[in-house]
Amino acid sequence: MSTTASSPSWESRVRAKQESILSQLPKEYLHSHLSHSTTDTTPVLDIPISLLSASELEITSLDVLPLIESIASGKYTSIQVLKAFTHRAAIAHQLLNCCLEFPYASALARAAKLDEYFKSSGGKTIGPLHGLPISVKDQCRVVGTETTCGFVANLGKKDTRDSLLVEILQDAGAVVFVKTSLSMGCMWGETINNIIGTTSNPFNRSFSCGGSSGGEGALIGFHGSPLGIGSDLGGSIRSPSAYQGLWGLRPSSGRIPYHNILNSMEGQETIPSVVGPMSHSPSALTLFTKIVVISQPWLTDPKCQPIPWRDEIFQSVTSSRKLKIGIMEWDGNILPQPPIRWAMKKLETKLRAAGHEIISWRIDQKAALSILLRVFSSDASGDIDRSRALSGEPPQQVITNSTPSVSPLTILESWDLACEKLAFQSAVLEQWRETSKTGSLADTMDVYITPVNPAVAPKHGHYARGRYLGYTGTVNVLDFSACTIPIGFVDPELHPADSGDTEDAEGKKIPGITGELDGYIRSIYDPEVYKGLPITVQIVGRRMEEEKVLGIATVLEGLLKR
Repeated sequence: MSTTASSPSWESRVRAKQESILSQLPKEYLHSHLSHSTTDTTPVLDIPISLLSASELEITSLDVLPLIESIASGKYTSIQVLKAFTHRAAIAHQLLNCCLEFPYASALARAAKLDEYFKSSGGKTIGPLHGLPISVKDQCRVVGTETTCGFVANLGKKDTRDSLLVEILQDAGAVVFVKTSLSMGCMWGETINNIIGTTSNPFNRSFSCGGSSGGEGALIGFHGSPLGIGSDLGGSIRSPSAYQGLWGLRPSSGRIPYHNILNSMEGQETIPSVVGPMSHSPSALTLFTKIVVISQPWLTDPKCQPIPWRDEIFQSVTSSRKLKIGIMEWDGNILPQPPIRWAMKKLETKLRAAGHEIISWRIDQKAALSILLRVFSSDASGDIDRSRALSGEPPQQVITNSTPSVSPLTILESWDLACEKLAFQSAVLEQWRETSKTGSLADTMDVYITPVNPAVAPKHGHYARGRYLGYTGTVNVLDFSACTIPIGFVDPELHPADSGDTEDAEGKKIPGITGELDGYIRSIYDPEVYKGLPITVQIVGRRMEEEKVLGIATVLEGLLKR
């Protein structure tokens, strides 16, 4: 422990941080009657209607592309857009506890410079994201802010250099205006840390927003940000996107730069963490990815692959070409809850009706999960424990109580684990090639569709018991590209609980319970309790297939609107 009699306690540092989060914002953005709750089941998404002006409501309702077009046309100034989203984000934080920093003064100064350039140049923009407010998970370094990664010890340390990804987005005209909360060390699927506590889901605050990018999920789900950056080691972009009904891209490692982004377990390369965008449309994710890749990040980030944006791949799948889609409704281990099975069936039906080919697909996710969990525990939480010790903050009991005590892997054991992962990747690629009827690579499966998680969302405190990373973590082990697809919302009439008989509401045979975890996840689904929560699945492509995945996401968005 680094604290001494003369140094502040971790508790006092936390109190100071909590008091400072909203302190730099205009007082009119703070509403004293608002407070955070982890038990209130009332949706809070409509609260901004009574607190925002008509123009603020209009601005914050816009998706990324029309928002950028409105700024470029002169309908709104960068300052107007920044103020609208900052006001809504402040409301979100008061209700959901989702933000760790508002660099409002610097964001306002930047927006003013963008407006001055726009005015003096006769209506020209600095870049394709001119004036767009962007939120970032609190791993991303932004000059003048604290980057905590969920650790108290990092409070008080101001960044002197931006992360490369932040630089790229700002060069394109974006305005980074808020940093969002995350789990301690980014190593948990609920957003809880000792700095500000728990973050809640805007659709029902008694439910988790997911993690570790849960602050991003909650803020964007509340429309407090149009576009944000999350990270994903075992599902940390996709789970918060799923729980808030968002489109979120998990790219392959080396496609989007991670350079100068803080993380725990740095140097662990067997299953690398990746960063990617979260938003309300696939068009926003596509624009983000295209801008970042076009900037040639590999010239600065040695881990980035020199792969330019391949528009021909994107266009090939968004044209009239018929697709070959695999469907993995469940993995034989944990059966998804009724709303998720309904969503899978809905997508399959629409794809068939549009003339696309559907095939069955299943991967040995139990083997993938075994690899993933051994990588997660490879240092026996040593890195997190050392980071905690710097401030004296306590461990998160929700993690400690559900994580078995293990010894760190030896170097030879780590090498063996890396080889096991490689063998698994190779076997799945071979399985993928075998989806061809003709033996031609052109005839193989394009992508597969699968649940993000077996549960729609966990209630606060339930994640530890119901944790299952098979559907998300398999993608990380394979280093595949994946994108979440929002389908709808839980409706008790459409999505009744399984009756306990051998058939579901549609007459389809229900597989038998495979074990305690499977039984638990089935048992906790109550359509009245889950009512109104988003239902989301994911599409998965092979490694470095972001253009194909985003293109097919665009196709699916169109099908879902029919």
